[in-house]
Amino acid sequence: MADLLVGRQPIFNRNMQVYAYELLYRSDEGNRAVFSDADQATTQVVLNALIEMGIENIVGESMAFINLTRNFLVGNFPILLPSNRVVIEILETVESDPQLINAVSELRNKGFTLALDDVISLNRISPFAGIVTIIKLDLMQIDRLDLPDIVAGVKASGFRVLAEKVETQADYNLCRRLGVDYYQGYFLCKPNTVRNQKMDSSRLVIMQSLAILQNQKTSFSDLETIISKDVGLSYKLLRLSNSGYYSFTTEVKSLRQAISLIGLDTMRGWMSLIMMSSLVDKPPELTNIALQRAHMSESLAKIYGQPQPEIFFLVGLFSVLDALMDQPLAQIIPPLNLSSTISEALLNHEGLPGFILKAIKAYEVGDWATVKMLNIPAEMLTNIYLQSIKWTDILSKELHSSTMAAE
Repeated sequence: MADLLVGRQPIFNRNMQVYAYELLYRSDEGNRAVFSDADQATTQVVLNALIEMGIENIVGESMAFINLTRNFLVGNFPILLPSNRVVIEILETVESDPQLINAVSELRNKGFTLALDDVISLNRISPFAGIVTIIKLDLMQIDRLDLPDIVAGVKASGFRVLAEKVETQADYNLCRRLGVDYYQGYFLCKPNTVRNQKMDSSRLVIMQSLAILQNQKTSFSDLETIISKDVGLSYKLLRLSNSGYYSFTTEVKSLRQAISLIGLDTMRGWMSLIMMSSLVDKPPELTNIALQRAHMSESLAKIYGQPQPEIFFLVGLFSVLDALMDQPLAQIIPPLNLSSTISEALLNHEGLPGFILKAIKAYEVGDWATVKMLNIPAEMLTNIYLQSIKWTDILSKELHSSTMAAE
């Protein structure tokens, strides 16, 4: 695993719940998320690494989409992954000859779910009827005027439809109206903005609270007063303080004790997170992305020897504010009283915090050339990424359980 980077991109169902993650990977032998038959040895390294890491540590309880080369599809090399956890993608570069059709039919019989990747017309799908379950439509290569007929044709043939490279809310809304089953792309991290749209009351309250939190004039006592006025917030903060993340030797029983143990700046971050996660019209995965970025950014800051890693944590945490608030960052940031370091990192990717945030965003989409600019060994980066996923999963469950209990 020493020379391998592994990432993931979420795939959502119509309820905006995570159905699966597509695995993105890169070896030092190349700079791509997908490998050709010429990279057969590299593909074997990837599969071995996935087995070594444990697929559940990368995708949790969700399915894993993975691209495999022709030699694996036709059985020349074993696929040592659990069939009930994996969706095997058949790339457009793999010839759909009788040998392939028979081989993938056998994979289906073994319990694997199959997806046909990068489909742009109906001509390609007919040989796979009754074998492939999911057809992935590449929105970047399909004219929007042709999309309704293509989606209708795919569904009429008995396949499920996955739209990939859904980069805007407009494309997501269009695909949803057309009855697309699954969605993959960067649209979740984009604000659903409408010209002259005003921020709703729930978002205004959160923004006002965040502004108070981030004001450096807000004191220890002020923070305690703010928290004590909100029973739900108090409960969640005490749950987090007593969670396995901190493992204090004694139980934290009061807000004052929690603030003194955790620290004022960290408590600001936790309060910001809880407020951000309270928006019911946004999927939990968006908050999870914020947490992963925050943890990964903080971890990288420590590797770089930065004296204030909490600044990097906040940059990662606030990097999804535009998507959460459905407003451009340029409108959101100024009223928050953030330091110039954090503001410039969020708005322009400036300074080391901004450079790291840009690299983390690149990691999420498999832009490995940008990631490599961090100049950190691949094994170390992969470990940091996986630790961020694990940490986020623990914290997300803690937040969810405390929300249920508080209600």
